[in-house]
Amino acid sequence: MKRKRTGKRGCSALFLTCALILLAATAVIAVRPLLDTRHRVVIDPGHGGADGGASGVVQEAEMTERTAFLLAELLQEDGRFRVWVTRDRGDGASLADRCRTAVLHRAELILSIHGNSAEDTSASGFECYPTPPGREHHEESLRFAGLLAARMAEAGAGLRGMEGIRYAYYLSDGTKQLVDGSDDRVREEESFAVVEHAGCPSVLAEQCFITNPEDTERFGSEEGCQRTARQYYLAILDFFGEEENPES
Repeated sequence: MKRKRTGKRGCSALFLTCALILLAATAVIAVRPLLDTRHRVVIDPGHGGADGGASGVVQEAEMTERTAFLLAELLQEDGRFRVWVTRDRGDGASLADRCRTAVLHRAELILSIHGNSAEDTSASGFECYPTPPGREHHEESLRFAGLLAARMAEAGAGLRGMEGIRYAYYLSDGTKQLVDGSDDRVREEESFAVVEHAGCPSVLAEQCFITNPEDTERFGSEEGCQRTARQYYLAILDFFGEEENPES
């Protein structure tokens, strides 16, 4: 029995059909992100893995991780956010990878969570570090920092620096210099990597002094991390102009 050969017209039609299917699939992939109107937020739990951070009443990396994942859960349950955490539980991540997470996902905001420490165990309070003056995203970073500080003060945290806001710079000899938030000079020295290279409004928060038992109990213990995560969540809502979800 002779096989019926497919003519040129049949091949052309098949090719055209395949091309149209491929084009349609590509269009769907390209349009899908545009249809997703959720706010894109990256949460960065400081330290982790072999780098435990500062030691005190709690270990800094454990506190930042607990707070970060509680915050991510609140944002995900809200339904208006797409959320990425820069490292897994118990793991670490390089500064480059933390920034890369924000850039890769076209984040609209990144919050890097840390804990403070001091030899003076009476030192306490909240402070945060936005992208410094003169950089892209400075104004929006500063606005978010103000919202974070206001929400933490609402929960009873003392505010350090100018209403809880400071800038950090690394000098040529490697030492870190902290300046008050009122210092709006444009400086060449680099600040923290996550507020310099994340490609979006960025703030690094020092949520409490883990060397102060009372401060840790209020904002760094298991219950304290829950309290802090909620205040961070409310500040993020404020940043995007969203009202609190009654069901959250």
